[in-house]
Amino acid sequence: MRHLGRAVVGLLVVLLAVLVSSLSAAGNAAAGVRCEEKVLTDWSDNGRVDGLYPLHCYQLALARMPTDIRDYTNASDAIRRALTQAASASGEKGTAKLAAGTTPAVGANDPASLPLPLVALIGVSLAVLAAGGIGYLARRRRAPDD
Repeated sequence: MRHLGRAVVGLLVVLLAVLVSSLSAAGNAAAGVRCEEKVLTDWSDNGRVDGLYPLHCYQLALARMPTDIRDYTNASDAIRRALTQAASASGEKGTAKLAAGTTPAVGANDPASLPLPLVALIGVSLAVLAAGGIGYLARRRRAPDD
């Protein structure tokens, strides 16, 4: 009977390891997005560039922008406007600094971050798995041996 409890614990450990490895792989894949794609994605969600990026990212986004986006949207104007604002607020490193009275873009605009509902779902899933494992072990302990 004891080996069955160890098997359940082992299964829970394996499931937790798989979950952690899949989350880290998703984070690594999201971190591989090129910076000009980040600028274009930022523009595409609401028609303006809200995030702050290194200056070369704006320039690459303008240079590598697909022709249809350049010809039929205001993306070029919006990115140039953001580049001008970033250049006026930049330091020696070429990275845009925050203007006074503004807040940094956190969470949803960062492709490497996990959305809050996904984090909550993971937490609830782990709690349910743990409760199920504990309930199973408690039931097996109370059951008379055959």
